[in-house]
Amino acid sequence: MITWQRLSEQSNNLYAPEDFEKAGYQLLVEQVLYAEDRRTRVSYALIDQHLSHFQELLGRLGVVVRKNHFHSFIVALPNHHIAEKMRLSETRMALVLRRLYDDKMRRADVIDGEAVITLEELDQAYRDLLKRPLPERSDVKELAIAMKRYGIARIEETDDVQRFQLIIRPAIADVLGEATLHQIAAYALMSEEEGSNEEA
Repeated sequence: MITWQRLSEQSNNLYAPEDFEKAGYQLLVEQVLYAEDRRTRVSYALIDQHLSHFQELLGRLGVVVRKNHFHSFIVALPNHHIAEKMRLSETRMALVLRRLYDDKMRRADVIDGEAVITLEELDQAYRDLLKRPLPERSDVKELAIAMKRYGIARIEETDDVQRFQLIIRPAIADVLGEATLHQIAAYALMSEEEGSNEEA
């Protein structure tokens, strides 16, 4: 059986067992590790070098580990959805971002798999898709930070009136795959009908 200790020994002690634990934990918590991101590149490199072992070990927990070679990210996709639910506002944002990403991909309007979204585009998408106005700018930034936590977007500061732009990351297609999209949409519909606790 594979253990972190054995992997450490196989690396000629280049990595300590704790390094493997930390990398695996970071992948589980953040769900997506990008090779280019300063905060995740070390864990990405370690998991990439030992991908099959991480796939085997995390697979025992019901987590599928996939590497996207083209966009250089590793994603952990749980087979069982028992995690904390997204707030309804986050669910709406995630669905809109996925749709905008798909539209940008169809038009080949992406750079290195990332799609830049202006607040105007986001506002129009909210009106078209959700039949509601975009939340206030401070709320949008808070939602963008939540999307960053899920590994599907990042925020880039700008010098213009907008002050920031939202960049949709390529892992959105994996994190919000077809099954997940259906589940999120169902939660959103239930929450809207119940109007209860702003979770989806």
